[in-house]
Parts: sequence; C-alpha cells; structure tokens
Amino acid sequence: MPRRIESSIIMSDASIISLHFEDSGEWYSLPNWAEYFISVGKQFAFSDFDVGSRIVTAIVVPTRTYCAAFISLGMVVSDAVRREHTSKEAHFKRLLALQPGTPVIYREKPGKTFKGILRPPKELHGKQCVGVQVYSKEGGELTIWISEAYALKVHPAKHSGKLPKKQSGKNKHLSNEFVISLLGDFDQVQLGIQSKLVCAIVGKKSLLEDEIRRTPLAVYLGDDRRAEGWLQDVLRVDRFVIGEKSHRSALIPVGTSQPSSEIISKTEMGVVFDGAAGFLKWGTMWQDRHQVIVLDRTDRDFDDAIHAINSRFSQNRINTKLSLPCSDIPLPPGCEILAFRETIP
Repeated sequence: MPRRIESSIIMSDASIISLHFEDSGEWYSLPNWAEYFISVGKQFAFSDFDVGSRIVTAIVVPTRTYCAAFISLGMVVSDAVRREHTSKEAHFKRLLALQPGTPVIYREKPGKTFKGILRPPKELHGKQCVGVQVYSKEGGELTIWISEAYALKVHPAKHSGKLPKKQSGKNKHLSNEFVISLLGDFDQVQLGIQSKLVCAIVGKKSLLEDEIRRTPLAVYLGDDRRAEGWLQDVLRVDRFVIGEKSHRSALIPVGTSQPSSEIISKTEMGVVFDGAAGFLKWGTMWQDRHQVIVLDRTDRDFDDAIHAINSRFSQNRINTKLSLPCSDIPLPPGCEILAFRETIP
C-alpha cells in the first residue's frame, strides 16, 4: 500500500476518523480501495432485515488481501455508531421494560463507568425514572435515578450482577485511544465487559490472522499525536482473543468443521466469505443474515462460486431497487460488484 491517499471512516455527520498504515517507519493514509471495503461493511448496519430476505454482495477482486478484514471492520464500527445514536425515548422505554435486577452499566461521563443493577422505576419530581444500584448493600446501598433525558447513560450488560462494596467508576484497564477513536467511549466500555457477534468471517486462518493481528494501524488525534493499534483491537475475533476478553466477531477457518449452531444463531449483522471455498461449503448457512462474498480471480474455485452466485441471483432475487454499496466512492480498479436483495430459501 504505497500511495498517500486520504481515507476515512465517517462515524457521523460531524465526526471523521482517518486510518493510517506504517511503511518503513513512515505513516500513510489508507488508500481508496481500503475505504471502499470498509464502506461495504458499514452499509449493513443501516440496512433493515426485511422479512424473508437479505442483501447479498459479491465482489470480484484482483487480490483478496485485507478485503474481508476491512469489510468486517466496517460492520463492527457501524454497529457501534448505530447503537450510540439510539433515541433517548426509545431507549428509555426499553429500560422500563427490563426486569428489576437486570445487570447494566451506568456511564456517568466518558471514562467513568459503573456496573449496576436495575431497581423498580418510580416517579420523582413529576418524572418517571429508572433506578440503577451501583454499590452492594454491605458498602451502603446507592441508587442513582435516571430520567428519560439521561437514559443513554444506562445500558444492559452481561456482568454477574454482583456489585462491589465501592467502585470508583474508573476504567483504566479499558483505556485504548485507538479503540475509543473508532468505536466511541461507550462501546469501548461495552467491549470490555460484554461479548457479541456482529459478524462472522469465513476464510483461511493464517492469512486473516496476519492481517488482523499483525498489521499496525493508527488514528491521528491532533497535535501530531497518534493512537496505534491493530484491527484485532476492534474486531476482537474470537479465535484471536487472549484470556477472558470479550469478542465482537467470529472466525470460521476453511478446512475445519462446519460453523456451530451457536455462532450461526448469534451472528447479528452478516457473514463475510473470504474466498470461494468457504462460500461453496457454507454459503447456505446464516440464512437470515446479510452476506458478502470476496472472490479472488486467481482462486481455483472462482468459476464454481460465480456460477453459484449467478444461480441465486436468477432464482432468488427480489425485484426491488437496491443501490450499490458506497455509491459515493469509486469502485477500486480491477473490481466488479453485484449486490441484490435475495429471498431467503
């Protein structure tokens, strides 16, 4: 990737984050083709699942290097953005519907987050509020009452529900400027305490591990400061996670046993097939999730995969208008793309 071409992930109308890669001690902006594949992944966070259908996106590339990794990055980042921008009213209604005792986190301010459990709601000063207990009874019970205006400070979480006698709210062990820059402060906290599967990646483990775990990237923070990290910091691929850390995506290596029913059922957004082999083996799974198929022209199974995609296009395509992904970014040279909404078989 030798070119100095500006590339960015658009987090919202007002927030743009630029990714850079290192080459011989110098840092350069990612090239346009990388931005394109990140944007392919981003589209699915804002594409509703119509009943009985999904979006299938097939991309033919001169080389598969980094394509699946960047598509997956787009999915995970946009999933975080979508959850951050939930309306206060809708979120407050969801909190009211939860059972008392449900584990939650309470984010008092960026960098200060408490584990808590929900208490029965009550009315205070004419406003309905949800209660969040943040200390154990032994340490002196403390319940914080949250009205709708501050509802986004509280989110369900999967911690044990056991509260410490006292907690400072400081999350130094979660501090990672690279992750915060891409996911936001709230999701960075969620990443530290809760696993979920935004996407699944099917491909060769050795190739994907090198791209995801061993390729340094950086985000410039201003004043010539940069936050360095790896795609694994954000993707949190289950097979590359060390210890008891949470995960955000799953890797299913080609050549192993088929994906477990748990991985298939828990994948929330979509699956990325990195190459023809995985698609031909398991392309009929994840029936209610979006699919992206990255096909390298040099792949020995390329023709079989193209035939399978064309068959699905002719037999299952829904005749509704579907804009190509990231239409505002030029298709990288040497690439071809087919995107369509498919009736789930």
